[in-house]
Parts: sequence; C-alpha cells; structure tokens
Amino acid sequence: MTNGRFRSVKHRVLTNGFKSRLSMIYFGGPPLSEKIVPLSSLMKGKESLYKEFTWFEYKNLTYASRLADNRLGHFERIVAS
Repeated sequence: MTNGRFRSVKHRVLTNGFKSRLSMIYFGGPPLSEKIVPLSSLMKGKESLYKEFTWFEYKNLTYASRLADNRLGHFERIVAS
C-alpha cells in the first residue's frame, strides 16, 4: 500500500521463563475480491512497484508459502534497465 516507502518487519517474539506472556489472535482483512494497490496519496506521479492483485490472490500465495518467503515478490513489476 505504500509502494515500498515503508518496510514491514517480521514478527519476532522473545520469551523467557520468568514472566508470563499473553498473546491474542486478530484476523482482519478486506473482502477477497478487493484490489490491492498503493495509496494514491503516496504515489504522486510515480509508477507502482507492484502489479495490481486481489486480497484472494495474496491470501492464496500466503498459505502456499513459508513464513520467510517474500510474498510480495510474486507481484513485483519487472523494471527494464
């Protein structure tokens, strides 16, 4: 959504035997048919680094990949040099 302007970080948790930890699961997302594109307010005449895709396409790829995989890599535009 930010066209590469802001980078996401992998979720990491450190645990120890001295303190208890509470985790909550939260799932949220747009309708499966929703198109995912960069926010127009961040584009300002720039071309998108990614092809347009749906939330359904992204979720399918997510479930078929490992956590360490670059899931957005499948949607990157090939830039001719």
